[in-house]
Amino acid sequence: MDQDLQDLVAAWLRNSDLSASRRDELLARLRSDNAFRREFVEEIQMHGYVRAAQSSEPRWPLLEEAMGGHEDAPGLEDSVMARLAQMPTPTRQRAWNPWWAVGGFAAVALAVFVGLRQLNDSTKPGSPPTRLTNGAVIQSPAVAVLSHVVEAAWADGEPERQEGAELSVGWLRLALGTVQIDLFSGARLFVEGPAQLELRSSGEAFLLIGKVACELGEQARGFRLLTPGLTVVNQGNSFGVKVSETGEQEVHALEGKVVIGRTGEIGTSQIAAKQARRLDEGGFSETPFRPEDFPAMERVREREQAEAARLLAAWRAVADALDSDPAIRVHFNFEEQSPLDASLRNRVRGEGAGSDGQIIGARWSQGRWPGKGALEFRGRGQRVLLRLPGLHASLTLLAWVRVDALPQPVTALLMTEEPQRWEPDAQKKALEPAASDPASGRPLRWELKSSGQLGFNILRGIVSGKPQWEPHLAPPLLTLERHGQWLCLATVHDAERGELTHFVNGMAVARHRLPPGPPLTLTHLSLGNLSVTDAEARLGLNYGFFGAVDELVVASRPFSAAELRRYYEVGRP
Repeated sequence: MDQDLQDLVAAWLRNSDLSASRRDELLARLRSDNAFRREFVEEIQMHGYVRAAQSSEPRWPLLEEAMGGHEDAPGLEDSVMARLAQMPTPTRQRAWNPWWAVGGFAAVALAVFVGLRQLNDSTKPGSPPTRLTNGAVIQSPAVAVLSHVVEAAWADGEPERQEGAELSVGWLRLALGTVQIDLFSGARLFVEGPAQLELRSSGEAFLLIGKVACELGEQARGFRLLTPGLTVVNQGNSFGVKVSETGEQEVHALEGKVVIGRTGEIGTSQIAAKQARRLDEGGFSETPFRPEDFPAMERVREREQAEAARLLAAWRAVADALDSDPAIRVHFNFEEQSPLDASLRNRVRGEGAGSDGQIIGARWSQGRWPGKGALEFRGRGQRVLLRLPGLHASLTLLAWVRVDALPQPVTALLMTEEPQRWEPDAQKKALEPAASDPASGRPLRWELKSSGQLGFNILRGIVSGKPQWEPHLAPPLLTLERHGQWLCLATVHDAERGELTHFVNGMAVARHRLPPGPPLTLTHLSLGNLSVTDAEARLGLNYGFFGAVDELVVASRPFSAAELRRYYEVGRP
């Protein structure tokens, strides 16, 4: 192996430290030598470190820093970003390699490697998965819920899973961290990585390697946890099981008696509370009782709360700094407000700033983290009204949202037509000047389609008395698998470049060319809904948003892709 490659891999695997001069020398070669980069990616992948592509450090921003900055270019980067954006929102990983510059670069390279490998795999012959009309893959019936995820990193090739995700039968391979799995039988499993666990039904699981603590009440009586050599049957008590890489297996009775047996053999034995047994080639033997070896609910909750508090503090610092940007016109961060407040405070003050929001019907709830505020919308009637004076050639809209359902053809995120809909036929009269007089500006609709597409529509004109919209849609990414997850949605309208770009979770997923046209007007804005006209009401139409919003940013300049990626990284839960 090339000596440079040896040194780089050793540093990446934390087996050696490099001097600043040697580090800079290797970084320079990474920047300039495509073959060397490829060899490095292949070597890291062979070591099972593709999970580094899930690092908590921003992926694409670190590439910019490691490579000295670059402008976004079409082609490979766009295709990979769009590919990755179709995956579930990644669970936030923790920084576990201090050599962040190389780590960040390797993360990007590995993300590209994984994305291209998946792209290639998708072209292989075989029966396509069965899909619903909205594009969601039909899954096997769920047997459990992933209730909590703490500092988790999933193993190479394993799909990312979010808190609250339903789990079907199959394997879970956890590289790092701790997760809580609540089975529908009532069994509660705390799994600590590295671990490989197979869910076989709501009443049975198989642990190949790792540690599992089982909290089991009377309702889960009869639940079985199997390993390669033993079977543990629940008698309404709690126990811990661990299987080492060398095949050693232990059972610890955390509370009450535990019934154990050898897999494939007749007969069982009992372990009394606060006792443990070890299984090796010679059979069962006593071993010291060590409850601290297993993840406990109290410790998991403490770590989860501490991590959430740290993430919330980090986001607050960046969000506060954003308010000093003179181009920010509206920033609703849903912070420091009472559940009884009927207005939503705009954190931006001064000339050109938008108004506070008037809350109509929406209820205060928890946002991305405990202690973070949000507004919950349940469809009809509920909305937030605000005003933003002036005309805007360029625009950035960003929102952190949790989509719970998309039950109608169009769901409102942010709409500009609200006043024109309060009287019969008023919409036509009010929109006609906007369509014919450039000085009045063009209304817009930022919306979601029932197919899961993010859309940005601009009024094009009035034809036969009906408004005609110029649609700009993203691919159908907000499908059923992503409902209930916190997502960062953004759209950038860049008049100077003649380009409109949609972003999902910090990644560009669609770009559209913009023909020259009048500026946009946002004088009257409605967040989360739009009043229906008489004709729409007769058709049963409704624009109400089902879900929650815990941040909204409106800026009168186009944000760069790097800015959006950084803001997503610091804000993802």
